[in-house]
Amino acid sequence: MKAGKITYAGVGVAVGGLVGFTGILTHWFAYSYPVNGETLTVTLSGTADWTGALALAASFGAFAFGGAYILFDDPQMRRLFGVLMSVCSAFLLILPLFAFTRIDEVVGSPAATFSVQAAAGLVISFLGGVLAVSGSLLASRDILASGGEPADAPAASEVVEV
Repeated sequence: MKAGKITYAGVGVAVGGLVGFTGILTHWFAYSYPVNGETLTVTLSGTADWTGALALAASFGAFAFGGAYILFDDPQMRRLFGVLMSVCSAFLLILPLFAFTRIDEVVGSPAATFSVQAAAGLVISFLGGVLAVSGSLLASRDILASGGEPADAPAASEVVEV
């Protein structure tokens, strides 16, 4: 990597991981039920379900591997971190969608009548996954365009064997 040059792919994945992390720790699920003529709303964070726990690990991985993709200069290490951040980004994108289908299982069925909805944190986590996957696609495009080497790696004709 050239001195002073920042890879936007790594920044995108790291920021996407951070946004996903924030969304998971806020409210993913909410349910409301009537109490004495008023409505009581209970919210649950993403870690209330296994999908949120895995998404939390994926968001942390996307953040860490995106940061490592920015910091490391070695082409082989950057390729490895590019693959790892792509895997974490894909999980961060898919798990909130899967959690959206599991709202009824997470909340359960109390004896009273109630309404269940997805909270804003689920959407925030999904948007973090979209941002992280976009950064991963940029990194993959750069690696594929340079013939399997990261964009700042020397070409095969520039490598001198000793």
